Amino acid sequence: MVRVGNSWMKISLVLSVMLFGAACSDAPQQQAAQSLPSVIVNTAELKEIRPMSEIVGRTRASEDVVIKSQIQGQLLKRVFAEGQDVAAGDLLFEIDPSTYEAKLAQQKAVLKQAIASKDVAIMNWQRGKRLLPDGMISAQDMDELTSRKLTTEAGVVEAEAALEAAELQLSYTKVYAPISGRISSSKVSTGDIITPQTEMASLVQLQPMRVNFQVAEKSLISFQQELAKNPNLNVKIEDVVIKLRLPNDTIFDEIGHIDFISNRVDAATGTLELRASFDNANSLLLPGLFVTLIVESPVVEKAILIPQASVQEDQQGRFVMVLTSENKVEKRVIELGERFGIDWRVLSGLKQGERIVVDGLQKIRPGIQVDAVEQDVKPFEELNKSNADAS
Repeated sequence: MVRVGNSWMKISLVLSVMLFGAACSDAPQQQAAQSLPSVIVNTAELKEIRPMSEIVGRTRASEDVVIKSQIQGQLLKRVFAEGQDVAAGDLLFEIDPSTYEAKLAQQKAVLKQAIASKDVAIMNWQRGKRLLPDGMISAQDMDELTSRKLTTEAGVVEAEAALEAAELQLSYTKVYAPISGRISSSKVSTGDIITPQTEMASLVQLQPMRVNFQVAEKSLISFQQELAKNPNLNVKIEDVVIKLRLPNDTIFDEIGHIDFISNRVDAATGTLELRASFDNANSLLLPGLFVTLIVESPVVEKAILIPQASVQEDQQGRFVMVLTSENKVEKRVIELGERFGIDWRVLSGLKQGERIVVDGLQKIRPGIQVDAVEQDVKPFEELNKSNADAS
């Protein structure tokens, strides 16, 4: 019995050691499985895009008029409110007209005198014409009468021209807006003596508003070559859609189009001058603003887009964390292009179908294995819509 008891004790001891060993061998595996960092990944896919480029430009009024005096005189009054919109034909300034009214009256008198002289000359010429056949006057006398008639007729024409000039000078005493637009502050004051070519104010037309910018010659050639490759598009450079980013980083709510292309490349800068036009219905744009033009290509391309949240940067440049087929982390340096919403275009360094880490980056490093969860990244617009529907 004692031997049997000892045998059972030995068997029990062996089984305990085996079970403990099995438990110890399973524990690291379970612990390792539980300790894998969990990350959210996104698969790089090809998507259709319209390439965009950003170019700095400057706004310019479609019409910019400097209002100057054409006569000399004392400024009697300014009619407009400074900085306000005026319509074409609105009265702006009045200059003392008394001197020019006197000149006009004088020229009217000169014209009457010239007409009277012409009438007398015509009557004498007609009388001489009747007397000449009877020999009552000589041919020489008739020539003098004819010359007198022609001279007085020319005198009337000259007096009429002088009268028109006097009327024109008088009209310059009132200065009207040549176009509709927004007027500047007055550069002259009531009582000032105005001389010809005195700058009195400036007037700018805000609708439409133009934006001047330059593009590199190689960019223009590349664009034209791209259009040549797609003849079915039937797109001209004037059809390119242009958006505008304002100095406060907001997007202007109107779409612009190119309305001018220079006929030559600037040899000093290697750029070509272009101009875009915007309706500027609310007169928000003013001349002289530095703005950013967002030029959208009419040609659709396919490109790899990745979320901006997945991109990191170090001394080597921008990079992403890519997962292998075994869910191991690999650092990948990439080259990026323009942004599209919350996505970034990948130019090189990443292939279609590769998985990149978009969340949990702080928990991983190259070479380790992770527990990956696939998740689609929604644009901000979709997220905002979902939150609005939920509320």
